[in-house]
Amino acid sequence: MKNGVCPRCHAQTVYSSEKIRNKTGNASTIPLSFLRSIPLDNYVCTNCGYVESYVAEPEMLVHIKDIWSRVEPDQTNPQ
Repeated sequence: MKNGVCPRCHAQTVYSSEKIRNKTGNASTIPLSFLRSIPLDNYVCTNCGYVESYVAEPEMLVHIKDIWSRVEPDQTNPQ
């Protein structure tokens, strides 16, 4: 999506929230703790509605590993 092409419908109608900020900093966030969150950059295809989100500050990824639960791959039904 970051290349401007939707991976689902292949349209070139992708828009980003990278430059939109609210009072907490970004248009959306994911929780890290009760008082702390990590900002996201969102990409939306206006043709099919597909959405992708990316952590806006890659250095914060290590904190997710420390706090969030890892989803183990399902070996019986890989997708």
